[in-house]
Amino acid sequence: MAIQESPTFEYLRKALNLKEIDDSAALVILGPLLENTAANGGNGFMSAEEAARLLSRPYLPETTFAVVDIETTGGRPPQHRITELAAVKVRAGEVVGSLDVLVNPGREIPWNVVRLTGITDAMVADKPGLMEVLPGFLDFIDGCVFVAHCANFDLHFLQYYAQEFLERDFSPPVLCTFELANRLLPRQKRFNLGELSASLGLPDTEAGRHRALSDAEATAQILIRFMQMGRLLGLESLESLLAFQQPDEGVSPPMAEGIRLDPSIIESLPRDRGVYRLYDKDEKLVFAGKANDIHRAVRDMFYPKNRSAGRFALRLKGVRRVEATSLRSELAMNVEAFRAMRKASLMNGNLAVAGGGFLRLSADDARPGVSFVSRLARDGARYYGPFRKKAQLADLLDAICAAFPLPREAPEENRDARKRGGSPGGKRPPRLPDAVNAELFGMLRDILEGRLQKEDESVFTLLKKAWGEEGPSPGRLRRHIARLHHLVRTYGLSGPSVERRRLIIVEPGQTREERYCYFIREGLLAHEVSFERGAPPLRALEEKINEIFLDEGFEGARAAPEALDEAAVFASWMRRELMDGFMLNLEGRTPSVRVMEALTGALDDPQAAGTTITL
Repeated sequence: MAIQESPTFEYLRKALNLKEIDDSAALVILGPLLENTAANGGNGFMSAEEAARLLSRPYLPETTFAVVDIETTGGRPPQHRITELAAVKVRAGEVVGSLDVLVNPGREIPWNVVRLTGITDAMVADKPGLMEVLPGFLDFIDGCVFVAHCANFDLHFLQYYAQEFLERDFSPPVLCTFELANRLLPRQKRFNLGELSASLGLPDTEAGRHRALSDAEATAQILIRFMQMGRLLGLESLESLLAFQQPDEGVSPPMAEGIRLDPSIIESLPRDRGVYRLYDKDEKLVFAGKANDIHRAVRDMFYPKNRSAGRFALRLKGVRRVEATSLRSELAMNVEAFRAMRKASLMNGNLAVAGGGFLRLSADDARPGVSFVSRLARDGARYYGPFRKKAQLADLLDAICAAFPLPREAPEENRDARKRGGSPGGKRPPRLPDAVNAELFGMLRDILEGRLQKEDESVFTLLKKAWGEEGPSPGRLRRHIARLHHLVRTYGLSGPSVERRRLIIVEPGQTREERYCYFIREGLLAHEVSFERGAPPLRALEEKINEIFLDEGFEGARAAPEALDEAAVFASWMRRELMDGFMLNLEGRTPSVRVMEALTGALDDPQAAGTTITL
């Protein structure tokens, strides 16, 4: 008998509230479930009577599930903050309570997030901050099983702010409806909340999608159906349900042939973010790398999953020891990995720029004009970037050249922007007097660094005059200017060029209390020091501030290739908004007393994490 013709199929369609979807959609949901029960029982499909018996009593009646959803200003704490918290409590298959609260994130909500969630700055302007509402929210879900769709996202935000803002540990048992969907619905093609809800015949909540309470309510209904399916599969305890959600990884690959490293060394590695170093029997550094999970990264190297990884493993036969350093900061991990990679005998490719390189802007050197390059140089030009992809940089260069009649230079392989849907690079620029070129370069710098807005009519006036009769039409020129502003905003260009940065960056170190402090002058690392957050070396820090930023005779680091490559590591980190600590941006000759006040104040304030303080 076909599955869809069985009485059990019809019974489960009714019991799991799937009557509103068609037969083929119901078969996608129920087919694997009935096949699994048949495989477990060995006597064909489960009968409708047996299914009814299993579903007749409440599931885990003594367990309360808190289905949580949060809305945020971005993807990772602390530089991104929570704007809405919601939780729906489920017990014995029924919703028994809910909580929803808007939160003032203390910073502007990005426009793309406003479009996604509908939560505006005005909506949260008079709402309490996270430090006020988080204690009550955590109390509301205390003692519950934490449930969310893609649970790691919501959990990470709450764990971070519970620890940093409240000194409170938050480590509940976690159930992820996304992982459950992958296990329970193997024939389902997509598992985002909207399509999963539709496939289960839940009411359409599109009007409230990406709002915390609406998404939490939808996830709660999904959970209730998944718990019923779990009971049919014999998942009678919370422990069995939590274990079931783990993905079936199949048979683990064997260790590569010829490897002499003790497997117990790999198994003892931490599952933390950080840097790892591989040494041979002579204590020579063979290979170094970085990873968000050191254990997994190293294990995958010595237990290769494909032919390419297997060929690389052959080069690691001499490895005898692994050294791992856990680092809480993305920047510290990148810097330490860069330094280690340079010393390793097996190099890791281009260490300085992961992606598309830099936009170079120069008005008066041997190579005047705009271009893109793969590495930094100290040649009097201004450098913006690095960009994550060459296509992004090429599109920005095309937009600049379409609007500005400036000399340009691009690698041959990136000259045809039509293949990427961009502009062909604009008309050939006219030859202009040096004074006009200088004015154009200054205006372009102001646009790239966020000092000129799209509405500023002076940009159009100057460009129209510079192009003359041979330039684009007024309407087309305005569109070129608008596109340039759009790309500058999209690619996050709103600050000074790399070589003009004067910064003090304070990031977490190997522990929660340790801090790494980096002094950046003219884009280059001038000094670094580590200390305990609660006991900073105040006198030494103030002396360094005076020496590096206020002493005109300070020579600083030499612009050697290694120093420039390290500067690219810092620049890449800043472009990607990966702050785990805070940054002081020194725009002028700020007195050291004021800098120290800002520095010590930020060290004492957990809400300073993820922020840039301009002085």
